[in-house]
Amino acid sequence: MEQDKLKVEESLNIISEMISTTKYNISQDKVIYLMWGYAVAVSSMTHYVLQYQFGIEMAWLVWLTMPIAGIINGIYFSRKKKKARVVSFTDRALASVWKAFIAALFVFLFASPALGWNGIYPVLMVLYGIGTASTGGIIKFKALSVGGYLSMLVGFAAFYFGFETQLFLLSLSVIVSFIIPGHLLPKKLNV
Repeated sequence: MEQDKLKVEESLNIISEMISTTKYNISQDKVIYLMWGYAVAVSSMTHYVLQYQFGIEMAWLVWLTMPIAGIINGIYFSRKKKKARVVSFTDRALASVWKAFIAALFVFLFASPALGWNGIYPVLMVLYGIGTASTGGIIKFKALSVGGYLSMLVGFAAFYFGFETQLFLLSLSVIVSFIIPGHLLPKKLNV
């Protein structure tokens, strides 16, 4: 009888451990949301200040910091992938969402000479919204979903403003979709 009780307790401990390992550890990815959010917000505001307050024509050069953030992002996810013992459905779903986001981002960035930045920035805001709203839905985190939808709304509004205002709206877009939800993300989520 005692041996059966021990087996039941062992089984429950194993099940409990398996459940806790399937909790999505968002605290690791929190850094990425904050890094990208602050990088884009600071770059857009710096671009605005340099171009419209100081009259510097090549203010767009501040955006060359984005490849640095991309390299950091790549290294981070490469190391995370190597450490992962198990790749869950959530991991695969999120990877798919963000790979599609990156592909679409490059399509629009390379299309910028044809479309002009007035047409690209609103699209980027909508893309940020799609990525974060989808992620929020997958990991069941409402602040990320709401932030994503707000980013899409800001992107829609940005189509009706000039480039100078779009720089402010781009900053607002990442504040609501990356920075605020990034600060609100808990350490673990049950997914």
